[in-house]
Amino acid sequence: MNINKTKIEKNKVSIIVPVYNVEEYIRECINSILSQTYSNLEIIVVDDGTKDRSIEITKGLSDMDSRIRIISQPNQGLSAARNTGIENATGKYVAMIDSDDKIKPDFIKHLIDVAESQNADIVRGSFRDFEGNIPGSWVADFLMESQNSIKILNKFLDNHTSFVVWSSLYRTDFLNLHNLRFTPGILLEDGDFTVRSYLKASKVVTTDYTDYQYRIRPGSILTSNNAKRMSESEEIIIKKFLDELSVTKSEQISNILKKSIYSFMRDWTRILVNNNVKLNRNTSCFEDGLLKTKDIRSSRPKKEKLKFNIKVFIIKLKNIKI
Repeated sequence: MNINKTKIEKNKVSIIVPVYNVEEYIRECINSILSQTYSNLEIIVVDDGTKDRSIEITKGLSDMDSRIRIISQPNQGLSAARNTGIENATGKYVAMIDSDDKIKPDFIKHLIDVAESQNADIVRGSFRDFEGNIPGSWVADFLMESQNSIKILNKFLDNHTSFVVWSSLYRTDFLNLHNLRFTPGILLEDGDFTVRSYLKASKVVTTDYTDYQYRIRPGSILTSNNAKRMSESEEIIIKKFLDELSVTKSEQISNILKKSIYSFMRDWTRILVNNNVKLNRNTSCFEDGLLKTKDIRSSRPKKEKLKFNIKVFIIKLKNIKI
């Protein structure tokens, strides 16, 4: 994977907006970015092979504001589109906005003020839906005293905080130094990226700013029936963390990786119980994931342990091959 060699411009923020068939929402999204009180921006719109009028609408907006830059590529998915944006970013910081969402006018100002004053690699904000509510079953808010990123991630995982990247700001040099990119071809890319980036960061700062507005809509990744792909993505990520766990010599990192695996196992068991998805007896890492997280699971609250164990029992009872 290529590391960004583009000259970085001081205090500019590169906002990456992957676009694929969102003509109903893209104008509202881009206009919310153009309305930011912090104006030193470049807006990198990555056309991921969209088939509707999304890019036509965006070009109309770019004719009126030169900060908008459009990069087109064949459809490769959200991870690849975000990677393209990162690799073309010239700002000191990178933010990633989903093309059907929008941000309040002070979104960038709030995050960059914290990033600059705290010398942070990552600043995490919070989010709400368009009505100002926390989306159902999400854990949006995450606020704790500034500590090293390992302690932040540890608390993040203990709280089951929602894995999202779009309410955060990332220092571009940090992403490039560690070649942090999204894993192509999977769903749940935010969780994988969040764990890896927090493990590499020198400093992560959390805030209680709720400037990001998340749209829940029919047909989006989270509300579509993608059970098989979701299951496959969970397994890819868990296998990756299991591999890292097998070679790490740090007890602290080992504990974080086990908690990360458990976090994805919780979601994976839900997918397997609620959908007719079977695992391959010869290649599945399900049992290994259970084994490696035994000590983590034993320390969780009784209700959580019971719920997890019931899901595992049902999976085995339904003769899903593990």
